[in-house]
Amino acid sequence: MFFSTRLMALCASALCFQQQQTSSEKERESDVYRIYSLLMSNPSTSHGPDNNPQYLIAATTNSGASQPPCVRPPKEREEEFEEVLADFANRNATPRILQRQLSISKPYELLTAELVNAFRNSRFPPRGGETFAGVADLFTLADVYFSKSGRLALTAVSTWCGGLCGKHQWKVLEKPATGEWQERPWVTCFSIADRSRRIFADAAPKSFIPVAAGTGYYHYSGFTYLCGGRSLLRTRPRIFT
Repeated sequence: MFFSTRLMALCASALCFQQQQTSSEKERESDVYRIYSLLMSNPSTSHGPDNNPQYLIAATTNSGASQPPCVRPPKEREEEFEEVLADFANRNATPRILQRQLSISKPYELLTAELVNAFRNSRFPPRGGETFAGVADLFTLADVYFSKSGRLALTAVSTWCGGLCGKHQWKVLEKPATGEWQERPWVTCFSIADRSRRIFADAAPKSFIPVAAGTGYYHYSGFTYLCGGRSLLRTRPRIFT
């Protein structure tokens, strides 16, 4: 009788834990789309303000992580942000397939890999058809990576409009007691490739100058990375127009 009662208690505890875990996973999944909705409500592009009549978003996430996230949290938040980076390291290789759960005012379409390639091909002559007429940019989102508490998050937004026309930027967000996600200004660089002005630089990737202000540039994998403040890279900029 004692064994049976104890077994029932253990089963009840396991069921309770499973329900709590499921509830936590659902809340985190909801937070992913709250974050995406916030970032896609007024996204920036490499060519200025967004003027797309609708958003074309790759249905498969991609962090575009050719370099580690360039984020410098306040010293008192470094330990918590390490948890976010650990989640990033664990899950970055596994893409997310986006669902139609964005809450934004502008219409949007989630593009399959085939349609992403079709959009990219449409940016180069000979142009094929008018399937994407009027739309300048393709957006790609990274998955969202969280701290253990689920209140600190990292993601990225990329835009591409053809050739040397694109932008990639990490985003750090926090959910305070109000429950509304807010962006934090902890990101120290972004990458941009613009057909109108190509900026290249020679850089020693691990050589940093601890300066108070300034901007450095280095070219990597088709993008020009701009870094400022304490994360300024030791570079020798060369500008070509």
